[in-house]
Amino acid sequence: MTHINISDNILISKIVNEAIIGWKTNCCLIFMEENMVKKILKYVSIILITIVLLMLALVFRPDKNGSNENKLENITVDEQVEKVLSIDENDKNIIGYISINELGIQNAPIADGTDNKTIGKYVGHFKNSSYLNGNVCLCSHNRGSKAAFFQNLKDAKKEMRIEYRTKYETKTYLIKEINEIDETDLSILNSTKEDRITLITCIANQKSKRLCIIGIGE
Repeated sequence: MTHINISDNILISKIVNEAIIGWKTNCCLIFMEENMVKKILKYVSIILITIVLLMLALVFRPDKNGSNENKLENITVDEQVEKVLSIDENDKNIIGYISINELGIQNAPIADGTDNKTIGKYVGHFKNSSYLNGNVCLCSHNRGSKAAFFQNLKDAKKEMRIEYRTKYETKTYLIKEINEIDETDLSILNSTKEDRITLITCIANQKSKRLCIIGIGE
């Protein structure tokens, strides 16, 4: 029979105790890691929910009258057209009218788009520009077309009044800028916080230039 002396018992006991302590330590670490992961996931979830709620609050914030009805300034023109912006029952393409009485421009019909087919019949509305608030950008021929609605735009003077009528409201602007720009200058189409209307047409005998009229909302 094998005899185990006292020193052996002490050694075995020490090994067993160390093993137990190590096992407990690992369990504690695993538990702590699981708790840490749970806390991190909890905080991430709270942050994501907060962001979503803030975004929803911005999208659906009420207008000055406390209503979101017909709030279109942050909607693209394609989405607006889908919401039936047509102002003329006899021509669904017409989304508004523009008038500058001092230049003999009266109720010129506006349609969405600036392709040749559109501006061959209407004043064209740049699709990526605003429809109501912000920078409303329009263009038209001034000669050589039955739809040369801007033929007298070259005679525009500062402080002349522009009237822009849509299905939802009628806005008026005063001409503040009259510029000649390069045909490649697209900065005039940039969005603005202020209400403005930008009118663009060709310049006779200057193929690379455009006449740009900017009106600021009254």
